[in-house]
Amino acid sequence: MKKESTVSLLKIGELAKAANTNVTTIKFYIKEGLIQAACKTGPNMAYYDQDCIARIQLIRSLQKERYYPLSVIKRMLDASAPSHTEIELLDAILKADSKSGSKAFSASEAAKMSGLTKQQIGTLATQGIVKPETAGKSRFFTETDLQIMVLIQRRMDAGIPFSESLASFALYDQALKQASKADVDLFINQAMLVHTDSADNAARMICVSDETLDVFISLKRREWNREFGSQRIKDLDRYAAELSSLLNHIAEILTSLTFPSEAARCREAVLQVPQGQDSLTEAFRHYHDIITSRAESLANSITTYGKTHLFFMSLAPGEPTGLQALLCYSLRLGWLSIISPLLDCTEALSKAADGFYAYAASCIGTDSAFFTERFLSAVK
Repeated sequence: MKKESTVSLLKIGELAKAANTNVTTIKFYIKEGLIQAACKTGPNMAYYDQDCIARIQLIRSLQKERYYPLSVIKRMLDASAPSHTEIELLDAILKADSKSGSKAFSASEAAKMSGLTKQQIGTLATQGIVKPETAGKSRFFTETDLQIMVLIQRRMDAGIPFSESLASFALYDQALKQASKADVDLFINQAMLVHTDSADNAARMICVSDETLDVFISLKRREWNREFGSQRIKDLDRYAAELSSLLNHIAEILTSLTFPSEAARCREAVLQVPQGQDSLTEAFRHYHDIITSRAESLANSITTYGKTHLFFMSLAPGEPTGLQALLCYSLRLGWLSIISPLLDCTEALSKAADGFYAYAASCIGTDSAFFTERFLSAVK
């Protein structure tokens, strides 16, 4: 090719400078078929038309300001110049929002603005709660990502652990992902392709569908939260009643085994505050606090449950030194069994149950079979 034929053309470095971007980005656009060379003068040398400058700027604008994926941008560029109606339809489908802005934040900026640590932000990205874009070795977060981070920090400020927020957000993210996919397919098959006769009508239908579903999701979430929240309040009273019943049941077992003083301690713990400083007395006292929490305010009741759970989760079985040690183990196992549907203690419950027979045998010998059989029947 003659030198004159490339005079008005640009090398890739010149194109990158003119478009105010970098060579890596342009190479990626070339790979995706969004940019084509005007001519090649060798295996590693190509020239690009001046029109590519505006094309690159349009691609970046559609990415940053409207969040269009490259596959959609390529379709637009391959077709004729998109009309205003076409843009509105794409905006409706892709949920473009000009008010959301196009600013990107580095991990350091996001951490400073949200209050989260870089490690926490990295965990959110790994779990897919936020979806950063990668440019070389750097990651950049959108304003939506930042808003999610701020929400999690707000929950942490209220005392909600980061791990709980991560689990909750992931749960809703996965549920909404599946629901959104199914809804898009249903909407296309039963509404848009059947009942729309123009692009304007299609865009309107999509917008109305989005708005109404957003409200519906909010209303139904409140409704279900009310229902399940009400059920959990009832559960607190039920668990208290079950603990009271368990103490009386243990008292009956101990009476049958001719341990009257220990049986009396179990019955008394239902009615009055146990006195003493040893671990067994403290375990009895926690049972008593839960049983009597039904007469207290909900806030106090929740606090009592929290303190009791922390106590039994941290209570070590100790050496098998007789009946008092077995009772301490039994009260812990009883608590974990009753509270397990509400609180996450499945692993602790499993370990306690697995070692119960051997521990009971070490504590009271031949009476252990009678005790364990009747105790386990009461907590299952």
